Parts: sequence; structure tokens; C-alpha cells
Amino acid sequence: MLRAASRLVPRLVPQADVALGTRSMALQGMKGYDDKEAAEEMLFFKKEDERVLRRLLSKVRKSAEQHDVHAAAGSVEAEKSALKSIVSKYNISDDDVAALLEWKHSEHS
Repeated sequence: MLRAASRLVPRLVPQADVALGTRSMALQGMKGYDDKEAAEEMLFFKKEDERVLRRLLSKVRKSAEQHDVHAAAGSVEAEKSALKSIVSKYNISDDDVAALLEWKHSEHS
């Protein structure tokens, strides 16, 4: 198997050089293309990391709520108190406060 692969490599290398060389020569004249591509890639991975970390945080929060009910209740009350202090001038009902907190902790935020 290794012997067959070693015989094929010298035949394929010139073809790969031609294919890759053509692309690099075609894009060589476009200034800033590599910078734009790198920036878009970095932005994509930052957004992907944020999405994954939000999911992880949600899972950790749910796990903590199941294992330490007392601390979870205190945390929920602290969040409600903080939210009510912010939106108290709008006379929002407790159901709406609960809905806002649920939205805050959802994966889509």
C-alpha cells in the first residue's frame, strides 16, 4: 500500500502545483483580499464560539438548578430584583418579568 502511494505522489505533485499555483496567481493582484478573508474567518469563529459558550452556560445553569435548588432560588430572586429595579417605571407584571428572564437565558439571545 505504501509502495503504491509512493509511486503515485510524484505524478500528482505537478498537478497539485498547477492547480494551487493558478489560484494564488489569480488572487495575487487583489490587494486586501487575504486581510478580508482572514477577518471574515475570525468573525465567523468568534460568533461560533459565543454560540457554543452560551449553550454551555445554559447547560451549566440548568445542572446547577437541579443540584443546588436553594442557591438557584436565590439566584433567580436576585435576577428578578435587579430586573425590577431597571424596569420598575414601566409597571411590568411578574409574568412579564419571568418571561424576560426566560428570554435572557434562552439560546437565542
